[in-house]
Amino acid sequence: MITYVDPVTGYTVRRYTEGPERNSKLYFTCENFSVDDKYFFFMKENNLAKQANAELGEGGCYRAEVETGEITRVTDTNYRGFATDREKNIGYTCMHESEVWAVELNTGEKWHVGDLPRGGQITGHLTASASGRIACSYHLANKLYALVILDPGKEAEVVYESDYRLGHAQICPSDENLIFYIHETEGDAQQRTWMFDVKERYVRPYYVEHPHEWITHEVWSGDGAEMALMKLDPPGFVDGEKGEVHTGNIIIGDKDGRHFDVAYTGLQLLHPCLSRDRKWLCADRISYLGTQVQEGVVLIERATGKSKLIATTGCCKTGADHQHPSFNRKGDQILFSHPDDNGIAQVCVIDLHQVWQDW
Repeated sequence: MITYVDPVTGYTVRRYTEGPERNSKLYFTCENFSVDDKYFFFMKENNLAKQANAELGEGGCYRAEVETGEITRVTDTNYRGFATDREKNIGYTCMHESEVWAVELNTGEKWHVGDLPRGGQITGHLTASASGRIACSYHLANKLYALVILDPGKEAEVVYESDYRLGHAQICPSDENLIFYIHETEGDAQQRTWMFDVKERYVRPYYVEHPHEWITHEVWSGDGAEMALMKLDPPGFVDGEKGEVHTGNIIIGDKDGRHFDVAYTGLQLLHPCLSRDRKWLCADRISYLGTQVQEGVVLIERATGKSKLIATTGCCKTGADHQHPSFNRKGDQILFSHPDDNGIAQVCVIDLHQVWQDW
């Protein structure tokens, strides 16, 4: 771990990793910290091991102690889809594609929870509701896509099948009956966001898209009461002062998808995230659609709409190197991936107390 002062914002940042491997934080659609905020979790991708077809290498999921920088390996590359529980100090991960394992976040102890349908694979990370129900989007052995649930002590159940590529599945943290998912096109979609009712076996659009709307990167609030999502202006939008730029509108919707408000509008934003108290938003500012900007992390006060660029980074080499910022559970730190000089993600934390002092 090293500490440095951001050359643009002047704020102090802790960097915990160094390349050449990719070290990227967990995706922003799950908690990234242990319940006590002592640890955060990240993925190491060892490209050399992958090229050599090594079974394990040094990749996998790792745990970093926030204060000391001590790093411990949690799972090897036999596991994927690691995500932490919203309330309990547990992570969930898949071994050999279909075996679901739980991990105690402080001790690293693992135990087998159950099995997903054989011959398939998850298309994102695992998610869990407060009741203990695990849900995910899944590519079945017959090549159909599906939503799968795994209740404690029961066998996994395929609750929905589709010939669309399903992804970003997120069970509502406070309502095991609702699973949010998307039609994954790796870009725009005519209707991207969907909500599935497990009990009724009923699927409906979440945010109903109109022509030329571009909806992307959605996330539940920690309590499952709201979702944040990004609505991008279509390519070709021209700002009078800056030329061609792309506006990211952070939209907040209620759980049922009946009411939406624009919480913030900013240039070149992509991934939004809510603090657990829902008072703060953060997002990454990224070069995309041919527009180059100073990349970094933006903090937004929801009540006032006031915003500030609090950390700057290099330009991302791939989507896996995006900053994907998210709050710790207390809401006073932001974890983000910092693309290094080669565009490869390295994990960093910024303490928000220094930002609030001159807010």
